[in-house]
Amino acid sequence: MSNPEVPSRPKKLDQILTTAEDLFQRFGFKRITIEEICEKANVSKMTFYKYFSNKNELIKRIMNDWLDRVVKTFNEVELMNIPFTEKIRILIRLKEETSSKFSKEFMLEYMNPDSDTQKISKEFYERGINIFIEIIKTSQLKGEVRKDIKPEFLYVVLNKIVELAKDQELVSLYPRISDFSMELNNFIYFGLLPFDALDNGNENN
Repeated sequence: MSNPEVPSRPKKLDQILTTAEDLFQRFGFKRITIEEICEKANVSKMTFYKYFSNKNELIKRIMNDWLDRVVKTFNEVELMNIPFTEKIRILIRLKEETSSKFSKEFMLEYMNPDSDTQKISKEFYERGINIFIEIIKTSQLKGEVRKDIKPEFLYVVLNKIVELAKDQELVSLYPRISDFSMELNNFIYFGLLPFDALDNGNENN
């Protein structure tokens, strides 16, 4: 989920974050060690511990950076003078590009975290859910999302969807984990649209 428009940060810290992000995406969290991150980033372990007390703190920082980028991207798309349906299509395409960078190992670890990363993944997921719910509430006020859908209902449904991602038989129906992720996103977003907006969107295609 690399983005050149990252806020200015110390060079060594940037090397650690960029390297760790790439390694985690390709191989998952468990396999990668602090030593390997330092070697690939060309920094000392002393430098690493200057910024992070352990690998979990690094993982948490990277996950929060991901969400910050998502919010920034959504805000930019929100300002575009285009129909809501097109905004959603842009966001889904961006997510598809991003999720294609994640390896199967990464996705399986994220969906089924071990005891070391479970708390981090849960915090990451909760923050993401809250951001999504706030977006839906705002869109409901604008008439872009069905007003009869309760945010509390969405919260429960999204948690159930995460459970689906742990069903290996279901996930195996898709060539890539990212394909399964996109299926869920299309279902969630386009299932939220007002029926007349969805019909109009189809007519324009």
